[in-house]
Amino acid sequence: MSGLAAQVQVFLAQEGPLHGELPLFQCRQAQQAMALAVAQTIEEGGCLVAEAGTGIGKTYAYLVPALLSGARVLVSTSTKALQEQLAHRDLPRLTGLLNRHESLHRRVALLKGRANYLCLHRLEQAWSIQEDAGLENSLDDVRLWAQATSSGDVAEIAALDLDAQAVARITSTRENCLGGRCPRFADCHVYRARRQAAAADVVVVNHALFMADQAGAGDGESDLLARRQVVVFDEAHSLNAVGQQAFGRQFGVRQLLRLAQDLYDSCQQQAPGLRDWNALRERLVQAAQGLLAVCGPLAKGIRIGWHGAAPDGVMPTAWSHAQQELVAALRLALGALDAVAERSPDVARLHQRVVSLLEALMDLSFVQEGGQVRWLDCGVDDVRMMLTPFRSGPSLQKLWQTARPGVPGQEAADAAPGAWDEPEAEMHSPVPDARERAGQPPRSFIFTSATLGTNAALDWFTGPLNLADARVLRLDSPFDYARQATLYIPEQLPAANDPGHAAALAAWLAEPVARLGGRSLVLTTSLRAMDVIADELARLLTGQVAAGRIELLVQGRSSHAWIAQRFQRACETGADGPGSGCVLVASQSYWQGFDVPGDALQMVVIDKLPFPVPTDPLVQAYSEYLEALGGNPFKDHALQEAAMALRQGAGRLIRSESDSGILVVADARLARGYGKWLQRQLPPMRRLAAEAEFQDELGRLTRTSTTDRPSS
Repeated sequence: MSGLAAQVQVFLAQEGPLHGELPLFQCRQAQQAMALAVAQTIEEGGCLVAEAGTGIGKTYAYLVPALLSGARVLVSTSTKALQEQLAHRDLPRLTGLLNRHESLHRRVALLKGRANYLCLHRLEQAWSIQEDAGLENSLDDVRLWAQATSSGDVAEIAALDLDAQAVARITSTRENCLGGRCPRFADCHVYRARRQAAAADVVVVNHALFMADQAGAGDGESDLLARRQVVVFDEAHSLNAVGQQAFGRQFGVRQLLRLAQDLYDSCQQQAPGLRDWNALRERLVQAAQGLLAVCGPLAKGIRIGWHGAAPDGVMPTAWSHAQQELVAALRLALGALDAVAERSPDVARLHQRVVSLLEALMDLSFVQEGGQVRWLDCGVDDVRMMLTPFRSGPSLQKLWQTARPGVPGQEAADAAPGAWDEPEAEMHSPVPDARERAGQPPRSFIFTSATLGTNAALDWFTGPLNLADARVLRLDSPFDYARQATLYIPEQLPAANDPGHAAALAAWLAEPVARLGGRSLVLTTSLRAMDVIADELARLLTGQVAAGRIELLVQGRSSHAWIAQRFQRACETGADGPGSGCVLVASQSYWQGFDVPGDALQMVVIDKLPFPVPTDPLVQAYSEYLEALGGNPFKDHALQEAAMALRQGAGRLIRSESDSGILVVADARLARGYGKWLQRQLPPMRRLAAEAEFQDELGRLTRTSTTDRPSS
């Protein structure tokens, strides 16, 4: 056993330092197995894909060996919330412990995308224009905050309740950032955060920032990674989806409107009187409004197919005219900027942005073949033309190849200059060739999540990311699901595709939700079903809600953070015994990442099997792609996606060894045919065969929560 592996075993042992300083820490065999696999990968280099069931303790399983190795570490998470948890809770605990026991000091930095930080230059620009009284009042408050903040993180001014337009005016994007040419570069919050990250031993980012950084690096290696030997992707199951967005192309109305406003703000200051900048702004705005008008009749919130000259449902002549207006407005702006581009960095950057948008329009104007698909995303005030690759792996292949064996123990990477040290530089530097990497420590990539696949190869995850050669490890959850959880399929409800299914489910749910006093999470596969179920439950539970015994929460009607906090604390603060709980009706983001341990959540309800929508243009195009390769779209894609989403949703129920509850899947298809295969993908819960057994289990849960609940 290597020295690192021995250290890891000591720290994660039953009587080790973690057990002594963290009262809730438990030594788990699966956690040790994962940690030793991580340690081996760190020492040897390469890629490790580890599916770690809920409750294993995967966070410490990768953090302990990564920190003990002394390597420079990058951790990427799926959400900002998990970023904050790692940077402000888990890492401080572990680094403090390591410092006390091993005299090993590890500096930690949290890095967000540039749109999360105040841009002092853009704030000054917005302030100098002063054309909007409402915005001017908001900017007064922002300027006061700007004088006091050290981080520049706009999350600090959430109380100001700035709208999206105001936030866009005071933050930067990759498109409009001036980098080292900015007059406020020395004070830039973005680059200060990046310099701190470059100096830190451990940097915590999120997948969106990581993938955007890789997309911007082109054929080079981003400086986010230039000195990092260990790269960990937590909640890695979402990596391909995030990469699809980053490596695709898009052109949107909001992009164009931001360009129009920035053109006016900068040129009115830098080149006043040389052109009618307001007229140019209005021409761009009119072109954007023309695109919105053409797409007005289209359904909102769903993807629209784009197979021919125009998207589905749009008249080709109207679409062609809107596209011509976009090109004409952009070329007019480009001609005006040509004459003044050298007057300032702002104007030069605007010129580059117009060129990039024209190039994106050109790329999107052709029918795409093989490996990617065109589609339209329509919102109330935005239309985005999208070009999306089916898989992120081809764009990441060169990166994975940097995980080649080296000579452990040498820190040659630390001697290399970083791009952040150069004011003019962007976030990338050349990929070291074989000669440059000789003698450097090996690089390792660790990918982990509770749900990464349905077979031993985990190819649902590894295939799209081109990780077929990675080492694969599967570790089951330590929870006793057969004792802690049950599965019920109410086959008496209408078929899942029946228009009345959602209302019938709500009518059936009212009684068990009332018996549990809330304590339920209802996950739907569509926003329409969510609204129907929420409205029906509100009507049927009026008395319970009015009496304060149940609180009904609905996704989108309050913030995610508030809902999570309220759900967890409802049972603690209620005065009416076990009947003071919440029922949350939600879709989309609540299928994963919603973590409520304890008896505040005792029933998870899934309205129907979460198959991909067959009319979705991405699903249609990917099915055709699989067929062309000789695959079976249903077995190889739809069924796999449903299994993974079902596991994610079911995973909300049992979050600790003491939890217990019922999983209800209100779709009779789960009881027969391919549904039996889907059942086997779930944790090994005991199935309730009849309504009477379901009612008995409700009674048991009610008695348990009454007994176990501490008095108020």
